[in-house]
Amino acid sequence: MASGDHPLLRPAVSLVYAALIAAALLAIDQIVAFMPGAWFNLLAACVVALCVTTVVILSLAAWRRYREGLNRRAVGWAGAALAAALLGGVAGVELVDSAQLAAQISGADVSVTKPLIESLPRPPGATVLNEQPGLADTESISEEIKATDLNAVIPFYKAELAKRGWVEDTTSASTTSARFVKGTFIVSIDLDAGSGSYALIVDRINPNLLGSPSESPGPSP
Repeated sequence: MASGDHPLLRPAVSLVYAALIAAALLAIDQIVAFMPGAWFNLLAACVVALCVTTVVILSLAAWRRYREGLNRRAVGWAGAALAAALLGGVAGVELVDSAQLAAQISGADVSVTKPLIESLPRPPGATVLNEQPGLADTESISEEIKATDLNAVIPFYKAELAKRGWVEDTTSASTTSARFVKGTFIVSIDLDAGSGSYALIVDRINPNLLGSPSESPGPSP
């Protein structure tokens, strides 16, 4: 930067770069570890912000060289700014595409199923790790739940959901999964022995596809 710049400009820019690079490295670490979350979006946003900051700095440098009559140097700085702008444009396109994909993957209407899944009983000691809406144009929602005793999960739900009017679909039952139906709503349970957790999924059949849709079940006591 030129010597005529404000004395706080350099440390401010350095802090911005440090923060953005730290956030980008965190996002990369989480992506490599396959952690849930919008880490790819964070990475793309950091790249875009870094590119915008770099373009501004390089453009100012090119303008100064041009005013000083150093045209060849000005062209060099301008070329570097253009390269940074192109990189930022690519990252911006990827960010938009990722946002659109996320809207499809997690765009379910959970206005009814979210209160329902959160009202369902859970085995003693169970801990909800995350909650995720399903695909767009559905009402599906799921929770990943850590269980202290995975073998007791399905017997627990068989007993507790039966008390609340849910009927088990025995045609799809197995030692690691179970399914229950109540009106137009479906509860599915899938055990994952490797992680010691299970997936609890609540979905709703489109009532428009049924002859006489049932009433929505109230929250489980």
